[in-house]
Amino acid sequence: MKPFVVIRKHENQDNVALQSLIREFVMSGAWDAFVSCLFREITLQLIVLGWALMFIFFGIPLYMCAIAIPCVVLLIWFTVYGSYYNKSTELALRPSKLCWVAEIYEPMLSAASSKAQASGIERCFSDRPGTEVEQEVGRMRKKIIGTISCRSHLAMDNAGFITRLAVSPKYALSPVTDYLIQRVLQHATDSQLYAVETVTSECDQDVREIYLKIGFNIRQVYHKQIIGNTLKVMKSQLGIDLHEWNQNREEINVEVPIE
Repeated sequence: MKPFVVIRKHENQDNVALQSLIREFVMSGAWDAFVSCLFREITLQLIVLGWALMFIFFGIPLYMCAIAIPCVVLLIWFTVYGSYYNKSTELALRPSKLCWVAEIYEPMLSAASSKAQASGIERCFSDRPGTEVEQEVGRMRKKIIGTISCRSHLAMDNAGFITRLAVSPKYALSPVTDYLIQRVLQHATDSQLYAVETVTSECDQDVREIYLKIGFNIRQVYHKQIIGNTLKVMKSQLGIDLHEWNQNREEINVEVPIE
C-alpha cells in the first residue's frame, strides 16, 4: 500500500489539528531566522553598545565586557522566538472562510520515515479517496499534514490572495505543497478570477521555489522594516496569471490534483 493525499475543504472538527499544524510550521522557521539575524549589522551594533555601556557607566573591566556577546545572542534568540510565537498564534486563530486541508492516508505500520513517505506520494484525490483505493482505506491511518487558505485580494479586483500555507515539518514540503497550491488555483479558475498572488519572506526559500516551479512570477521584491532602517526583512510578492497557467499547464508539468 502506497500513501496518498486527499485535498478537501476544511471542516469544523479540523480546527484543533489545524491550529497545532500552523503553530508547528511557523515555529519550524524560528531557528533559520535566528541564524540569519546573528549575521546582520544590528547584532554587531548591539554588542558594541552593550560593551560601551558596561565599561563607561558601570566601570566593568574591558575584558569582562565580553559578556555582552552572549547577552546579545540570548536577546536576539528570545526576540526572534517571541515574534515567531506571536505570529504562529495569530495565524492559527485567524478565521478563514475559504480553507483546504491535505489529509494523508498512510499504512498503519511502516518502516519508512514520514518525509520519505510524503516525498513518494504519487496519487492525490479531491474531496474523498478514489474508488480504486477504497479497499485500502480501512487498513490505513489518516492525518492532516497541510493546509492553505485563500481570500479576496485587497488591492486587485477579481483576484485571490493565498494565506496560511502550512505543511507539517515532519513531512516533505513537496509534493503536498504543490497539491495545495494547485487546488487553490483550480478553485480560482472555477470562480473566474484572473490572477492569484501571495507573499513569501527571505526565510521561506523552499516554499518560494515551489511557487516558481508551478508558474508564479516574482512581481515585486521589497524590504519590510522591523526596527527602522536597522533591521529589515526581504519580502517577495509572487503572482500568477490564471489564463496563462491553464494554457501552459502541460508545458510546466503541473497536474491539477483531481481524480
